[in-house]
This record gives sequence, C-alpha cells and structure tokens, in this order.
Amino acid sequence: MLERLRARLIGSVLAWDLIATLFCLAVVIGANPAMMLRQWPLYGGVIVIWALVFIILAPHRALFTRTLLESVVRMLLSVLLAATSFAGLLYLINGNLVDRDHFLRFVALDLVAVSAIHLGFRTFTRWRQNYGGGRRVLVVGQANAAARLAEEFGRRPWTGVQIVGYASDEWEAPNTLPRLGELHDLVTIVQRHQIDEVIFALPPAQYDRVAELSLLLLREPVMLHTVPTALDLVFARTPVDSVGGIPLVSLRESALTPSQRIVKRLFDIVVSFGLIVLLAPLMLVIALLIKLESPGPVIFKQERIGEHGRRFQMFKFRSMYVDAEQRWHEVAKRDATTGKLIHKQKDDPRVTRVGRKLRRTSLDELPQLFNVLRGEMSLVGPRPEMPYIAAEYEPWQWQRFRVPPGMTGWWQVNGRSEKPMHLHTEDDLYYIQNYSFWLDLRILAKTLVVVWRGHGAY
Repeated sequence: MLERLRARLIGSVLAWDLIATLFCLAVVIGANPAMMLRQWPLYGGVIVIWALVFIILAPHRALFTRTLLESVVRMLLSVLLAATSFAGLLYLINGNLVDRDHFLRFVALDLVAVSAIHLGFRTFTRWRQNYGGGRRVLVVGQANAAARLAEEFGRRPWTGVQIVGYASDEWEAPNTLPRLGELHDLVTIVQRHQIDEVIFALPPAQYDRVAELSLLLLREPVMLHTVPTALDLVFARTPVDSVGGIPLVSLRESALTPSQRIVKRLFDIVVSFGLIVLLAPLMLVIALLIKLESPGPVIFKQERIGEHGRRFQMFKFRSMYVDAEQRWHEVAKRDATTGKLIHKQKDDPRVTRVGRKLRRTSLDELPQLFNVLRGEMSLVGPRPEMPYIAAEYEPWQWQRFRVPPGMTGWWQVNGRSEKPMHLHTEDDLYYIQNYSFWLDLRILAKTLVVVWRGHGAY
C-alpha cells in the first residue's frame, strides 16, 4: 500500500521534472516545434542524462522520506551533476551547440523550476492530508487497531491517507475515531463515506469474514488490505508493507510493480505532453469542422470505469449528434449466444459525417491524451469500460481493472470494433498477465498500422 503510493508520487515528480527541464531548455535556446524536431538529439540527451542522474541519486524519494533540508540538498546535487554531465556531452559532440551564457541560464532556470516542483509536491501532500483531500480509509475490525493505524499514517503525511473511522459488530470504549457501522453494512458505509481503501483488522477467528466481505466489495472502487497473522506472513505471495510495525497485505493490488508503474507513468506523461503540443493545430482544425457541421459541444465527455473500478470522465471529439445518448437503444443489442450487450455497429445513424471520418482514422480519440496526462488513462491498457456494461460483468472480468485503461490496447490491435464487446476481457487479461514495457511499445507500433488501414473502426 505504502510502496504503491510512494511509487506513484515518485513517478509523478520525476515526470514533471523532466518536462520542466525540456521546457527550460526550449525557452533558453528559443526553439520552436520545427527546431525541436531538428535538434532532437539535444533534447534526447537531456532526457537520458537527467533521468539517469535523478534515478541514481533519487531526490524524489528523499522528498517524501527525508527532512526538507536533506531533500533540497539532494535535489540541488542532482541538477548540478546532471548539468555537469550535459556540459561534458556538449563538449564531446560540439562545443558550439549551446554557448556558455545560454547553458548557465538553462541550469539556473532548471534549478528554479525543479525546486518549485519539489516544494509544490511536498506542500500539496501535507495540505491534502490536513484538509481531507487524500485517500479516505476505513478500518474493518477493532477500534484500537484503527487508532494505531491512524496515528502511524499521521506521521507519514506524504501518503495523503486519512483514517475516517472503523466498522465493527462490537461496541467498544470511546475512541478518537468514529464507529461508522456494523460489518453487514460495509457496502453502504463505503458508498456513504466515499471510502477509497479498506483495511481488514479482524481477529483470526473472523478471517472467514474477510473473503465474504471482499466479494461484497468487488464492484466498489476500493483497494483492500488486511492485517495478517504470523502464519500469513510466512506464506504471503503478495507485497507486504509495514506501517509502524503493523504489516499490511494487499488483497486487491495493482498488476504493475512499483518500478513498472513509474516507467509506464513517466512514458505516458512525456509522450502525451509532446503529442498535445505537436498535434494542437490539427485538433483546432478538427474542433472547427465539428462546430460547423452540427450544433453542440466539440468535446464529448462520457463516464467510464478506470483502474480499480474508479469512475472518470473520458474525453473524445464529438462524432455523434447531441441526442445520441438518448438514442443508444437504437444500436445496442444482445449477443444471441451469450446474451451480453453489444453497443457498437456499422452504419450507426447517430454518427455525423465528420464523425464518421474521425472514427475511421481514430482522430476522435485525440482528446484522451489529456486523460493520459491527468493520470486517468494510459497510452496502452484495457479499453475504458462503460458503467452499464461493467454492471453485467462476471466477477472474473473485473480483473481487467487492475491496470489503468488505455487509448489503445491488445484488443484494439487484434480486432478493434469487429470483435464483440463481451469478448474484450480475454484480451485484456492476456495483456495484464503478460505486461511489460516492451509489450506496450509493440502495441503502440501495431496501433499505427491498424489505424492506417482503418480495420474495425466505426
């Protein structure tokens, strides 16, 4: 639990540091998009050097585990070492590529930008905990365990974790944390108090309830953890975190390891930010064409199911008439064999002329780059599902929500819309079970071929 939170924060800070460094370089040397394409070795060298130095010296980890002074010193040393390495590279390649004045301005500006990012993240994590904007956690079990966990998380403000109360079938002595209800009301408690994570702290005699309650929470967007016994720790096959000496075993952990999540998130932020900048003129033209053809908003927002069942608003260029949502029954039908809903078909009467071309080329999905930048989606992953389809999932199908949804994925490059909606989960589970960064790159490369040929897009 803690390692996953720390990895997510470290990955985010590292990604924004690299983006800020590239921006500082572009500002100092006065580059425009065309020049950046011609000078890609220069920018590529900065990315590689800064990433390697920052990963080795780990100023991001110090940001959340050390004092403010230690974290600032580690950050300054990292930037100066990266800048020195960059200067050596420039000397070996071409000493006149960036003159001394521009180089010094770049380093000074980068120090300011990286310092602002680090101080901003450190301030934000403390503000998030103090004002309840972080992870809301419910403890299921004994009040003393809940109080102890609340005390330990209070000492780690970077986690953003807030213990909001506990659920128990037994009344106990007055406690600093509120008792929110009994175990049979667990789903209602999670929904009413907007719980993000549940920690089971039941005594060994009630461990059969953990499996029962976990199944009840399967469709809720919550992470599940348990305080194990000594025997559980011996045979544990999932990551074990320790909070103040209290071990926590995750029951609903992400399929990605912390290192995989950092690499994936870093890649998503850098690539999505770059594509947004490069494709901004094209997106403006598309927006104008949509507006000229039919009334209504340019961007279509639709609720989808994301990682761990959390809901978010997915962005797309509007490719349908504004009343399409009310007319979904015109195209939605059930598969004759399985009875599952299929909501897409060719010659959809709700699609506009411009929208049909956008769908054929997949240009309607470009605004999802903003979802990727915000962390709600990834460039590669399972297709973000519609709530009414997920509501009919079998329990095993919910495993597809163990990773962030993607703009493209294993299903899209192996059939796209030609494959019935209810068969997507097998492809998604294959992707999750065989995940690697190289598989993501392979899927992205294959996506370009599939989109160019227009297979299965409508």
